[in-house]
Amino acid sequence: MGTQAEKAGAANEVVDKLRQVVLEVLKLDISPRELSGDTNLYELGLESLNVVVLLTSIEKAFDIVIDVEDLSADLFSRWDDLAAFVESKVNGR
Repeated sequence: MGTQAEKAGAANEVVDKLRQVVLEVLKLDISPRELSGDTNLYELGLESLNVVVLLTSIEKAFDIVIDVEDLSADLFSRWDDLAAFVESKVNGR
């Protein structure tokens, strides 16, 4: 199974990697730590045209499949929601 520290470390790796993917796709010049909590990706420049690019990049980076049924506009409204979603997909492989 793994200790709590190991699980937390793996979760942090997922979140850190996700931050890098989002920063690259949105071409943001901000600190990765600014992507946290209630950060709204739409307010940072996410729009319908680059949602598909972001989703594809996330799938490739984490070797996961994101089903259409999993998607909603709310998924990108809070950083924590997106991070939790990706973590659940990674852990569910």
